[in-house]
Amino acid sequence: MSVGLRSRHVGLLLAAIALLALGGCAAKALPEARYLPAGDLLDIVKDFQRLARDDLYRFPIPKDPTGVNVMKATLIRLQDYEKKHAGQYADIVHFTKAMAYERLREYDQAIAHYRAAAKSDARLGAEAGRNIEALEAFQHILQKPLSGEDPFAYIKGLDEKVDAWNAIIHKYQRTAYEYFARVEEEKIDRAKVAFMELNRYRMKDGNQLVILGYSQLITKHRESKNLHRYLLDFGDFYARLVREYVLQNDPEGLTFDIETFGQFAKSALKLYTEVAQVDGIMEKIEAEGKIEAMRGLTEKMRRLNR
Repeated sequence: MSVGLRSRHVGLLLAAIALLALGGCAAKALPEARYLPAGDLLDIVKDFQRLARDDLYRFPIPKDPTGVNVMKATLIRLQDYEKKHAGQYADIVHFTKAMAYERLREYDQAIAHYRAAAKSDARLGAEAGRNIEALEAFQHILQKPLSGEDPFAYIKGLDEKVDAWNAIIHKYQRTAYEYFARVEEEKIDRAKVAFMELNRYRMKDGNQLVILGYSQLITKHRESKNLHRYLLDFGDFYARLVREYVLQNDPEGLTFDIETFGQFAKSALKLYTEVAQVDGIMEKIEAEGKIEAMRGLTEKMRRLNR
């Protein structure tokens, strides 16, 4: 079921809650909206629905008006609601909790609350069942063990997990689970590059494999919210090659080649500059600092190499 359909379905249930509440208060004068309790379930779920529709692969988890992660804030508000109104609208509470937990990648918790929602209200049973099926498929991939002995067997295992996530992505296209699966696939792709970077001296042409891995990661995940982080990490790898070259070749000696040094430095600067030119991102200041540091190191090496 698409995110929009899910939102409408839950919205209908919330509308029913509102009608029941109004019916129970028909003989009473209703206070103005600003005097109603902030912890009302309608407000909690309405705020959550409004903020929880983003594609979490492309965009970070949204913040509530106080600047807190909306998924965490919703769980806290629902816990507070349950303390004050024990047992009321348990199906809605469980279903909303499940949606928050799955967006936090707490799939065991999400499955448990979907099951509770299905028991509380048959109207949510079918949808909760479909969601449980998707999350159990997630768990099956996540729990598949990886080889810890052979680095190439480990990489093969990661590739198999990527293939499995691709199958999930295609199965759940245009639903929230497509985006969740893209997040999981992306984490495997990043883990693969990190593993190659840690083991580059154990593999033939290790540095080139890492460079290829970063290039593929950035090309594949151009739409990810983490793109600028990956660009900085790629730049940092070139900066590491710069420092290693300086340690292995005395800049005042005859073995130091300023052109080889410069190629690594220019590659790092190019990646840092791509990030520094983007306004409104947290990584911009970090990138600017790295540019200044690399320029300073380059100037120092040129002077020492004369």
